[in-house]
Amino acid sequence: MKLLFLGAGGVGGYFGARLIEAGADVTFLLRPGRKARIEAEGLRVESPYGDFQVAPRCLLREELQPEFDLVVLTSKAYDLEVAIDAIAPAMGAEGRVLPFLNGLAHMDRLDARFGADRVVGGVAHIAGELTEDGVVRQLNRIHSLAAGGRDEATKRVAERFVELCGPARFDCRLVADIEATLWEKWAFLATLAGMTTLMRASVGAILATTHGEVLTRRLYDECLATAAAYGKPVAAEGQHKALAMLTEAGSRFAASMLRDLQAGHRTEHEHVLGDLAHRAQTADVDAPVLQAAYAQMQVRDHERTA
Repeated sequence: MKLLFLGAGGVGGYFGARLIEAGADVTFLLRPGRKARIEAEGLRVESPYGDFQVAPRCLLREELQPEFDLVVLTSKAYDLEVAIDAIAPAMGAEGRVLPFLNGLAHMDRLDARFGADRVVGGVAHIAGELTEDGVVRQLNRIHSLAAGGRDEATKRVAERFVELCGPARFDCRLVADIEATLWEKWAFLATLAGMTTLMRASVGAILATTHGEVLTRRLYDECLATAAAYGKPVAAEGQHKALAMLTEAGSRFAASMLRDLQAGHRTEHEHVLGDLAHRAQTADVDAPVLQAAYAQMQVRDHERTA
């Protein structure tokens, strides 16, 4: 299976490098500056599991050919339209795309462009960043992928991808209902991002306040109710795991959205918080904490672009 990764940042750079380390056929689609740097210095990864470096094949957009079995999409959600245009030349008649984006809106957009039978579902769990000196840095020990199809053709592709990931040094699993898995992560991420950006603080700092845990649980309940309203209730096991991280006393855990906000960068608030708030309203789910978290991110974004 020939893989094309769009970008080599905190998510795509990490998992792509791990697959190369395990012997997989991986190519990166990059901008000129990033391509030149990786070709000169290699793709460097700093990880709690040990630092390593690979020398991947890199291409520019104009060099693409429809030679890939699977295009792995790890762009930010706000760059989706640009990403779709960038990967289009690589999507041959038999090619498939596997997105690891947050929320659900990207699935509809990819279906519209390439057809639902060519879009595999994926969920990534990792805290990673790209440093100023071009290093992909894994921020904690979580590094897992989940993949699944929505019809027989995409299910087979997902199976092949998970099998390919078997020797790599990260966790990867095949899921029967990828849309349920997407909702499960979305409910968790919206709570984490909503609370840590609303409070400008880590989970532990929020939990140390008088009403921090109550507000966190209320927001998570709102997200769960929205998922259930759309026919994808989060299982008890998933809720237990999410709450363990969201209510861990002393935890320094915070969403990447908070780091982006504090750095003055664009954020995925429209896709993680805004889309969920809209779906909650459409389904008549009472979600005041979610609405407050989304509203304050809109204010901050207006300030950033003013």
